[in-house]
This record gives sequence, structure tokens and C-alpha cells, in this order.
Amino acid sequence: MLKEFFLNATTVIAIISIGSQILINKDITPSSPLKLRLFFSLMTGLLGIILMSISVTVVPGVLLDFRYLALILTATYCGFTSVIITGLIIGIFQLFFYIGLSFSSIIATIVITIITIGCGYTSIFIMSRLKKWVIMSLYTLIVPSIALIISIDNQLLLIKTVFVYWIGTSIVSTLVYFYVGFINSAKFTYRKYQYDSSRDHRTGLNNVRQFDNELNKIIKGLTSNSLVTLLFIDIDFFKKVNDTYGHQNGDKVLEDLGKILLSSCSYSDIVSRNGGEEFSVLMTDCPRDKILDVAERIRLAVQEHKFYLIDGEAINITISIGVAIYPDTVNDINKIAEKSDSALYEAKRTGRNRVVVA
Repeated sequence: MLKEFFLNATTVIAIISIGSQILINKDITPSSPLKLRLFFSLMTGLLGIILMSISVTVVPGVLLDFRYLALILTATYCGFTSVIITGLIIGIFQLFFYIGLSFSSIIATIVITIITIGCGYTSIFIMSRLKKWVIMSLYTLIVPSIALIISIDNQLLLIKTVFVYWIGTSIVSTLVYFYVGFINSAKFTYRKYQYDSSRDHRTGLNNVRQFDNELNKIIKGLTSNSLVTLLFIDIDFFKKVNDTYGHQNGDKVLEDLGKILLSSCSYSDIVSRNGGEEFSVLMTDCPRDKILDVAERIRLAVQEHKFYLIDGEAINITISIGVAIYPDTVNDINKIAEKSDSALYEAKRTGRNRVVVA
């Protein structure tokens, strides 16, 4: 019996682990997209079917399983509609494919229906995830116990069966609750590392690795109607800022410049810090006649902005911008960064604080 309990517990953990890897970048909530909730319902329905198939033998002829944990999982994370789907999957399998149509299968299907509806309504009216789990676990203890009372005439066998079921279900339910919590914590940590790996720690903008990824995505999705603009931006005489005011103030200037760039660009523009005092803006939906206006707007916004240092002193800086436009000023999209960098160099060479188009 202990081996069967262990098999059930490890099966639940294994399927949860597989599901968490498949959905590692997805949030599972009642407001998740319908396709995602449907997939989760199918996964938990499959979990319920598997748990039925590896039931625990209390005595010959008396079997217990933990299929109801699948309902608790679905109701807790996906809500009413999803748990109904999971309940239907388990109920149909129970009634028509598992042991066939009989008194015990009808009782089991009624139990599944009651628990499904109870879990569904609990997911609507109870907000706390822990409270949901506890209340639903009580459903899965009490309702099947009533069914066992109806089905088993032998009092000693009934007591033993109910005792084994309550102890086993309570242990496995508690184990699953804490394991799912651990999985959620691990997913959060993974996403944080994933996010941090694509961000510049100083400004919060995309880093150069993410810039390359975004540019490669644009290149792969290129069409005959594509218009791609790349601005390379460099702070004029930034070394002088660091030498005069110190690196901490230089870092503050970088942070403030990042905010100016974000506020000066549209939500679809890809703003990055490519390294040191060099930044970039990738634009894929800016009309041709607005490109230079955007570049000039950025340049003027920086020129007119007062950059406050740590001690409260305000300074002004300027930037130089190199612009390359595919297919207008560069025919090969793979050379757009090279052309934009050449234009930036020309802006520096001809006096700084200006916009130059490749």
C-alpha cells in the first residue's frame, strides 16, 4: 500500500513538473487566454485519469485514488469553467471507459460532479489560494467518504477505508500544495533571471544582447513593404562628465538619458543601451517623413534637459545621432547597424550635437 501511495504522489509531482516546464513562461490564472486554460484542463484531466489507473488497494476489491487532486489544481489556478472541463474528462472516462456502467461507477461519477461544482464555486467566491485549497481538500475528503458509507456494508472495512483515504489524501494534498508553491517560486526566479539577462542593469533598457535579438527578429520577418530605421545615439564628451563629476554622477546621467529616450519614443520602438554611453532606437512603424523629426525631437529633448547630479547641481549634455533607413539609405538590412554607426561617426566628426543620415 505504501508503494502505491508513493507511486501516486510521485506521479502527481512528475506531471506537475512537466506541465510547469511546458508553461514556464505562461501565467496560469482564471483570466489567462482560453487556449491556455483549455490546455491546463486537458493536462489535469489526463492527470485524473492516470491517478485512477494507479489506484491504491486497501483490501482486495476496495480501491482508492487521488483523482480529485486534479480538480483542486484546475479550480485553484484556472477557475470555474476549466474545472468543469476537467471534471467532464474524468467523469466520462470513469463512466464509460474505466470500469463501465455500474452502480459504483455511477456513484463515483456523482461524487466527481459534486466535487467539481463545489470546487468551481469555491474558486469564484474564495480569493485566498490557501483557503481555496483547504476548502476544496475538505470537499474531496467528505464527499467521497459519504459515497464509501453508501457503498461499503462492512463497518470495519468502512472505517479502515475511510481512515486510509483521509490520511493518504491529506498527505498527498499537502505535499502537492507546497510543491506547486515551490514550482511557482522557481518560475518567478527563472523569469527574473531571464528578464535581467536581457536588460541593462543601469538604465533598465534592453542590453546589447537583446538589441541583437530584436534586430535579428526584424531581419527574419522582413517583407517587401518593411521600413526599418536604426538610430545610434552617443553622448558627446561623456568622458569629461565622468572625469569632472565622478562615475556615480555619470551613471545618473545615463539613467536619466534612458528615461528621456523612452519618453521620446513610441511604445513599439525598441530602445537599448548598447554599451558605455552608446544607445540605440529601432523603429519599424515610423513613417518616412517623420523619421528625422523623431531623431531631432530626441536630440532637442536631451539638449534642453537639466541633468541633476547627486549633490543637486544641474548640468547639460548633448548627443550625436546616426540614422540608417532600410531600404532608403541602406540596401542590405544586415548592414544597417554598420551604416548607422558610420553616420554617428560623421555626426561626431562634423561637430557633434547633430543628426546625420547615412
